[in-house]
Amino acid sequence: MSALMEVPQLSDLDGLPVEVVSSEEPGVVSVTGWANDGSVVTVTWDEIAGSVQVRWTEADEERLVVEREMVSKVSVREDHGRIEFWIWSDAGVLGGELVVRVGDHVGVSDVLLRK
Repeated sequence: MSALMEVPQLSDLDGLPVEVVSSEEPGVVSVTGWANDGSVVTVTWDEIAGSVQVRWTEADEERLVVEREMVSKVSVREDHGRIEFWIWSDAGVLGGELVVRVGDHVGVSDVLLRK
């Protein structure tokens, strides 16, 4: 089991245009945001396992699913009218960040490189 990852306090997500659902399992939270084009992005983190899943659907079809372990930090913020999910990973010799932006459309940037 990895060290606990840093995640937002649920109260920090109040006022953001997202839906927050806490699981019955401790440390598991899903946050969903909607793009203006109808796309839906759900980011689910397991704070205890140090893992994150990103699921992007459009017109009820899966566009992208990313599973990430060895996550050190998750951030959810609003910037210029869009929601941004930031996921930082640190796997010893590898490190990186996955950024998902949900606004008019969905944009994804995923960098995982050797340190």
